[in-house]
Amino acid sequence: IQDIKDKIIRAVGNANDRFNEDALRMLRAVRFSTVLGFTISAETFQAIVDNAHLLKHISQERIRDEFIRIIESPTPALGVGLLQKSGLLQYIIPELIEGIGCVQGGVHMYDVFEHLLAALDHAAQKDYSTDIRLAALLHDIGKPRTRRKGDKKEYTFYGHEVVGARMSKVILERLHMPTKSVEYITNMVRRHMFFS
Repeated sequence: IQDIKDKIIRAVGNANDRFNEDALRMLRAVRFSTVLGFTISAETFQAIVDNAHLLKHISQERIRDEFIRIIESPTPALGVGLLQKSGLLQYIIPELIEGIGCVQGGVHMYDVFEHLLAALDHAAQKDYSTDIRLAALLHDIGKPRTRRKGDKKEYTFYGHEVVGARMSKVILERLHMPTKSVEYITNMVRRHMFFS
């Protein structure tokens, strides 16, 4: 009751035991934090870090359901950031981690990972659909794999939308997303460099 009053998420009893019983509880802790605006207690968060590897034993469908709830929350970028810091993201969308430290230069002040989180946050602020939010999160996912040194110490990312669309299809199919969503999001990623 006190934790609820203090807006703290804490595992009941020993967090390591709870996460070993059901590793999906780690994702739920992140979801509750994101949806409710609660803070995960330090000992519970450390237990998530220590047990993140257990998520690989959970079905993709169960992971997808929790991940989508995070994406649909009011602060999905915060949720994805927590997934990355806790080590859980590598068992959901490891491709996103490639963007950490991938400097873009030019008009971009953020690395690719930060840029994708900012795009996701913007989509949430606009109350866009789940598919649009996922497209925002994945739109530049191909940049780390296409980054080349350009003129004047700038980087180029030629074809990143094509590579990103292929990567997005693999990611979304791995999460067992509905076929219509896979097609729509992949198409958005593929065509995000165009205005209409």
